[in-house]
Formats: sequence, structure tokens, C-alpha cells
Amino acid sequence: MSLAVRPMRPDEAEAVAGMVRGLAEHIGTDFVPALTGGKLRAASDLIDVVVADDGGALIGACLGLMTFSTWRGARGLYVVDLFVLPEARGRNVGLALLRCSARRFAARGAAFIKLEVDETNTGAERFYARLGFTKKAEDRLHILEQDRLEKFLGGTT
Repeated sequence: MSLAVRPMRPDEAEAVAGMVRGLAEHIGTDFVPALTGGKLRAASDLIDVVVADDGGALIGACLGLMTFSTWRGARGLYVVDLFVLPEARGRNVGLALLRCSARRFAARGAAFIKLEVDETNTGAERFYARLGFTKKAEDRLHILEQDRLEKFLGGTT
């Protein structure tokens, strides 16, 4: 294994979008992510993507955003997605991706990492617990999806 973890190149965006779709398949959801390579490239001002390259083949990716916690008074890394191809799991690829992303964000002032794990993804739960992440059972995710957002913005809700 000649693993290199590095920033994604623009021509790799479609492969990373495919990995995000693979993550959805892995957790068994019927939801198909709308991410495409074009949408990922268009969001390059918002999202930082690092990839795991094994001899020229992409085997994993970590997509992160800078966030801010008013409670902590600090910047942080929000991990949007972390995915490693099934055949590459168990080789510390996820750890290398997360560490690389965390270092990139720490250089920009991030003092914590925040992420969400699908309740069916027990492997991810174990992975993050081993790294010292704590599950915040008191937090609940709330989302206003696009169709309802449009109604909200229009004042019809």
C-alpha cells in the first residue's frame, strides 16, 4: 500500500461524489445523495475535501466544513462525510483521512470536531468512540428541507 492522503483535485470530484453515494448504500438508506462532481466543484469555496490515494486509485474521502460554536466560542471542523471503500477498511485509511482533515482545519483555527453518524452505522459509532468522540444523546438534528424552506422564505408557513 502506497497511501497518500491529500487534497482532492478538481478532476477527482466525480469519484468523490460516487463515494458519497456509496456511503448511502453502505448504511442502507433509500435516499440517493444529489451530490455530483459539478456540485462538489461549485462548492469548493465552502467544503474542503481530502482523499486517500492508494497508488493512483482513490479509496476514501473526507469532506469537511468550517463551523463555529457559540457555546465553545471557537471554530471547529464539521465532518460532512467520511467514507472508505469496503475493500480498504481495516487499514487505518479513515483515521488518516480524518487526521489530515483535522490538521488542515486546525491550521485555520479549529478547536473541535463535530459530526453526525447514522444510527444504523454501528461500525462508524465504534470507530469514533475509539478515537475519543462522545455521543451527545441530548442533541437532536432538525432540518428544514428545500421545499419547506421555500415556503418558510415565502412566509407561507
